[in-house]
Amino acid sequence: MSAFVNYVADDGRASPLNLAVVRVLLGMYVIWRVLSLEWAAYGEWPEFHVDETIGFLHQDLFFALLPYQQWVVAALLVLFVVGYRTRWTGGLASLLLMHMLSVKATIYLAGTVESLFVCSYLILMFALFAEDDRLSVDALRRTGDRSLEELNAVLTDETNRVYRMRALKWGLLAVAIIYVGSAWGKALNGPLEIWFSGAELQRDILFNREMTGIERAAGAPIVENELLAWVGFVGTAAVQVSLFVAAVLGLSVTLPILGIIGFHVSVILTLGLYFIDMILVLSLFAAWDGAYRRLAADADDEATVVYDDRCRVCTRALVPFVHLDSTDSVRFVPRSDAPAELADREAALSLSHDGEVSEGYEAFRRLLGRFRLLAPIAWGLGVSPVRAVGTRVYERAVPDRRRRPSDAPEPGRS
Repeated sequence: MSAFVNYVADDGRASPLNLAVVRVLLGMYVIWRVLSLEWAAYGEWPEFHVDETIGFLHQDLFFALLPYQQWVVAALLVLFVVGYRTRWTGGLASLLLMHMLSVKATIYLAGTVESLFVCSYLILMFALFAEDDRLSVDALRRTGDRSLEELNAVLTDETNRVYRMRALKWGLLAVAIIYVGSAWGKALNGPLEIWFSGAELQRDILFNREMTGIERAAGAPIVENELLAWVGFVGTAAVQVSLFVAAVLGLSVTLPILGIIGFHVSVILTLGLYFIDMILVLSLFAAWDGAYRRLAADADDEATVVYDDRCRVCTRALVPFVHLDSTDSVRFVPRSDAPAELADREAALSLSHDGEVSEGYEAFRRLLGRFRLLAPIAWGLGVSPVRAVGTRVYERAVPDRRRRPSDAPEPGRS
């Protein structure tokens, strides 16, 4: 299995985990970046040459709004991280952030700005294809619109599922095109002889040394060796183009992405912390679901969950676990189809594993523990004070048959 996924070739995966992981990592990273930048200071900078192509954005009002937009974007991204109304929170956050970055770019277009633009594109892709994300608050909310029959069908369906990753497909293509643009910019940044002499890279290193007053040991051999400078300059362009070529031809993108990460590391060593953010952006396309499968319970170590198939609260709460169960290590059985020794139990939820049966709140906690990614949460729910409160909450939300009159409406319905 490849370390990175070519979503352009195939945007279908057996697990929806990659979308959830990327949403959380991307959102939290951008929150940190947005809050760490001194937006208020940009309006106080001395006059700089304004890029005339976006000069209309160089307005005092826009600079005055930046510190307030900063907090609005951060608040929207908190909701985006948990997947709440992603179409609106992600869409508005990305557009507001693009405006902020464009205003900043009128005075100074730094690597951080360009990297955050890429992050904004990715967030916008999540907003456009929000319905693909099955491990979000929105996905849980959508189960409220489904009938009991539909919910039970999701829990008992044993066919192989395919989850679309359109946000990551178009996000990867956008990143690949951006790198092609970077390579093309190298070709346009001087006469043809620069390509054959490597002088462009040598010039960048010498200029950086003069501007910062820092002489980096890794840059000295490139400055002194024309062949090495040529290899670095042309090799960088080649590896940047290779990502786009691999993506559209349906080839593995692992080597191109590792090559580009290597390029960014070499830039850090020779020029400083430029475009370091792009290393995280590229890592978003890693096969997170493959790593998760190695952590997940083995399919042979199966647990059986018997649930009250008349209870909407039960069925809705269990749907996310179906999507998380990438190894099919949990079998969900409606009480109406369960063996007598399990169907006769009073609790609305029971879990059987290795001959041990748990009921109610404890069954739910053990079910969480089956997914090792959620094991810390399961452990926390077992701490005495938390367990006492959790048990009360569970009993109020999911009454068992002993406490529910035979003519009472099903839980979750009034």
